[in-house]
Amino acid sequence: MSTTYFNDTPDTVIAATRWLMRRYQKTGCRKLVRRVEQHLRWMESRASNPQLADVCRRLSFEWRAVLRTPEVNNADPRPTFH
Repeated sequence: MSTTYFNDTPDTVIAATRWLMRRYQKTGCRKLVRRVEQHLRWMESRASNPQLADVCRRLSFEWRAVLRTPEVNNADPRPTFH
């Protein structure tokens, strides 16, 4: 498996946020909701250029769509190990 290396901190945070979103979709773990929202807030607070600000907006839209996904909301209520 190849590993992707990121040269910029925002790129890393974008990738981490997307990974957390996918993980939340698979597990429905409420703790991941907090993590995703922390990542989005971190990015928004550091959006020093228009491109990063645009990425923050798009990720926020993606996240809201993920939260409204019925499959995730009906996820198994048992604890999930990550």
